[in-house]
Amino acid sequence: KIKHYFICADLCRLVTLSCVRMTCRDRTLEFQSACKSLQGRQNGVQPSKPASQSLRQRSDFTLMAKRIGKDLSNTFAKLEKLTILAKKKSLFDDKAVEIEELTYIIKQDINSLNKQIAQLQDLIRSRSAPGGRHIQTHSNTIVVSLQSKLASMSNDFKSVLEIRTENLKQQRSRREQFSQPPVSSSPMMANNFKSSVLMQDESRSMGDVAINMDSQSNPLQLQLIDEQDSYIQSRADTMQNIESTIVELGSIFQQLAHMVKEQEETIQRIDANVDDAQMNVESAHTEILKYFQSVSSNRWLMIKIFLVLAVFFIIFVVFFA
Repeated sequence: KIKHYFICADLCRLVTLSCVRMTCRDRTLEFQSACKSLQGRQNGVQPSKPASQSLRQRSDFTLMAKRIGKDLSNTFAKLEKLTILAKKKSLFDDKAVEIEELTYIIKQDINSLNKQIAQLQDLIRSRSAPGGRHIQTHSNTIVVSLQSKLASMSNDFKSVLEIRTENLKQQRSRREQFSQPPVSSSPMMANNFKSSVLMQDESRSMGDVAINMDSQSNPLQLQLIDEQDSYIQSRADTMQNIESTIVELGSIFQQLAHMVKEQEETIQRIDANVDDAQMNVESAHTEILKYFQSVSSNRWLMIKIFLVLAVFFIIFVVFFA
């Protein structure tokens, strides 16, 4: 018995050693490859250049889109200030110089934003993103959103300029209405004054004590006329600048329409992809319901089989054991 015991112990030890040898694997080569890759990273070697290039392009796109959004918000703030100034209808509180400066600045900002959005669209076309269909769709959506914001701001700017034009016309009509020469200074009244004998005698009698104001009133009148002419000329120049700005906005609208037309195919594909995704989700939902029903029916079947086996086991133990 003691010999049989030692023989069984030796057999168990041999089986255990053989199992341990069978379960062990030589991972020396994997360890060496991991060390080489780690050493290459520390030396600055980048094994995946296409991935880093795509990440850099994505970073450039994000930074450019962020800068365009910030410029849009700043231009919106300037446009709100211009709207407040342009809606004032008072002759004495008309900040024409500030309005012209804001108009010029906003026009330059809109032109710059239009060029930046075009550059952003060119960046989307030029970058290579293999397998990045969702990234391309997301980038196109951002460009369309920026284009719509710029178009809305340009439309608001155009309406503000039209309001400013109407206010200038009303101010000119009011100024012409209230700056007419008095009736006594008209040529007809002057002729009547000279033809009247009584008025001539009265003027002769007062000639010794009256101060002749003709030599002083004529230069003042000329100065007022010059100021009025310069004011009218400045208003005319302002209206011409507004008209030219509206024409330039029309060209910007045409460029935006062309860019949106180019994005139309992309938007249609996005809609088609959304519809396909919705159909896939619905079909997946129906398949999940079918699988749940099948699993529940299989569960009941397993319970029935287990009950039948339990009954047979009890019968076998009670009656045949």
